[in-house]
Amino acid sequence: MRYFNYLTADEEKALFYLPPNSFHNHSHKDILAHSIGAALYMPATRRTFAADIAFGKIEGLVSVVLDLEDAVGDNEVVAAEESLLEQLSQIAHWIDVGILDTDNLPLMFVRVRSVNQLNYLLERLEDNAALLTGIVFPKFTSDNGEAYFQLLENYNDDKSESAPTLYGLPILESGSIIYKESRTSTLLEINEIITKYKSLVLNVRIGATDFSSLFGLRRSSDRTIYDIAPIRDCLADIINMFGRVESAHVISGPVWEYFPTKGLIHEVRLDKENGLIGKTIIHPSHIKPVQSLYAVTHEEYTDTMSILSNNHGDLGVMKSAYGNKMNEIKPHFNWAKRILLRSQIYGVLHEQQTFDGLFREPDRAYV
Repeated sequence: MRYFNYLTADEEKALFYLPPNSFHNHSHKDILAHSIGAALYMPATRRTFAADIAFGKIEGLVSVVLDLEDAVGDNEVVAAEESLLEQLSQIAHWIDVGILDTDNLPLMFVRVRSVNQLNYLLERLEDNAALLTGIVFPKFTSDNGEAYFQLLENYNDDKSESAPTLYGLPILESGSIIYKESRTSTLLEINEIITKYKSLVLNVRIGATDFSSLFGLRRSSDRTIYDIAPIRDCLADIINMFGRVESAHVISGPVWEYFPTKGLIHEVRLDKENGLIGKTIIHPSHIKPVQSLYAVTHEEYTDTMSILSNNHGDLGVMKSAYGNKMNEIKPHFNWAKRILLRSQIYGVLHEQQTFDGLFREPDRAYV
């Protein structure tokens, strides 16, 4: 899998100073954690998702979450589970007979409803679990977190050596996290679990829709989640807890739930400014705008290489190559390392190129 693979060779050459690198679900954890990008949620009841995923019917799709939770009605759960199992078996069959190459598969995740459902699915999936990159844990707290990760650890201990690691993606979205009086203690408890199972945590996700629901709030299509005061305050504390350099966690931005993309683009910009990378989306028209914003600009890359290459102790600060800022070696070093990693996954644009050159009109065939 490779970002922006919908571009022609000439378009890629014209847009990119350095093109994106390829990756797959066997790639290093740091690469995968930053590669999720625009994660498209699909109800597991969708009867065509195997073909949609396997044969590139959704242009630009790199990661998909097959949802057994909020996108599935309570009366649809059994049917959704069977649909998930059947269609993953179909993808496995296409791979076995040589119709499909695993390296061309998007990263696939499953959002479960409960620990019991995860246990049931892992038993039923058997070898087909190797198609997945991770399991999304909803409403993650200290009450269920240990059980989720224990199941995941048991699976990884028992899987075949050739199968990729199956990771966990906890979603922080419960009342005890957003409510001020319990937030700090709850985040500390969650942090203890996430630290214990750090090697299995792919990234930390934020469920801002559930947070908003607890206050009867909903951001407008021309506003961002950062405009909703209680959510903004909670986001700040989550970033403070899990976004520290020493913790090495990747935090993804909250879901965007509107079809128009103007507000989405502004929100992704704010996500990036706050160190968040990756976005939960609900429609294919969001894929290209979100992922395009993660491409590294030539100016960012130039600053990054200057900072990293001069980290030898002879200089403390220097004027940027673009002549518009000062680059301080020590204070900006951690930022530069993040930009370098992002550049490997999403590429580096040519000077004068901007993110909007990376997407065309969205594909309207998906309904």
